Amino acid sequence: MELLINGILVGLLLSIMAGPIFIALIQLGIERGIRAGMALSIGVLLSDCFYFYLVLKGMESLGELESFRYYIGMVGGIVLVGIGLFSIFSPYKPPEAIKVTAKTYGGYFLKGMAINIFNPFVLVLWTVISQEMISEGYDGNQRLFYFLAIIVTVGLTDFLKLVLAKSIRPYLKPVHMSRVRKVAGLGLALFGLVLMYKVL
Repeated sequence: MELLINGILVGLLLSIMAGPIFIALIQLGIERGIRAGMALSIGVLLSDCFYFYLVLKGMESLGELESFRYYIGMVGGIVLVGIGLFSIFSPYKPPEAIKVTAKTYGGYFLKGMAINIFNPFVLVLWTVISQEMISEGYDGNQRLFYFLAIIVTVGLTDFLKLVLAKSIRPYLKPVHMSRVRKVAGLGLALFGLVLMYKVL
């Protein structure tokens, strides 16, 4: 039970951290709804699984390599700036004006993966969490259970954020939606610039 509680607490902590994923999730939830936002969230969660797998395979030392952090940080910064600029300068389209297909959701999924996987601090974060597991003496099954508790908690809180974001949408006019899009784009671009600055 203690393992479950600790995993939930870590998941809640991760879910309330304001970052590029939070901004992209809320923007997408307001503009396109819950399913689109969950496609992005699933991309994020799978990239977390990828990093956690690397850590379990003993590659946590990558997070301490300056060259690794530099290159992946620069790529991640460029990705965030690119997504941010696209949001700023592309016009807002109401949901009914967009034909939603599997390809559309696939794009949201890949967007979530790109934002998360090209952030070197995500690997560092999972390295810290894995070191906590080691210091607590967790075996393989306990580590997996702890990780699943974190991921499920983050996924559920993402869903709640999207429900809240969608509930706001009826009160926003197209001009407001356009402003939300530009503000979110500016936030993502700034996160990208800060990321590149930190790795330089």
